Amino acid sequence: MRPPTLLPLAFLAACGASVDSAAPPATGTSTEMPVGAVVLPAASVPTILQQCSRQSPTAGEGGWQPSAGEIVALEAAAAAALRARQETNDPDWSRFPDNWRRQYVGLVRGGRRFIYGNAYPRDVDRHARDSGQWRREPVIVCDGGPSFFGVEYDVEAGRITQLAFNGGF
Repeated sequence: MRPPTLLPLAFLAACGASVDSAAPPATGTSTEMPVGAVVLPAASVPTILQQCSRQSPTAGEGGWQPSAGEIVALEAAAAAALRARQETNDPDWSRFPDNWRRQYVGLVRGGRRFIYGNAYPRDVDRHARDSGQWRREPVIVCDGGPSFFGVEYDVEAGRITQLAFNGGF
């Protein structure tokens, strides 16, 4: 497709501005990165995996740079997984990915390629000073509830292997 407590002011300053988007085709062959999504460099892996109120995967033995098509495939699988788990206090998952900012990194574990995604509500960005910082640095939020989440995708298997949500408010 085209194109996760109360938040501390420090977090708000670290986020970027919101962008509206239309949905791209749900294929793994897209060459255009979905709006609201960014692939961070492999050097970001240690930071993005240091989530403070949700489980995150282990880094593994290396990193790699996922393609736009692989991100599109991950987002289609994530949207289906989120809708399948809909719970009473969850956000409206039918709005994923459009209502979220998404940061991705490539991980290699046991010779397999995974993509880890860090997602948070895009409307949080309206209060930020630096509208592009989220495109350069991992956004880490403590608490925040299920609107803030991480997702891991096994590229070769084409499936979600982990979905973890931030703790309560």
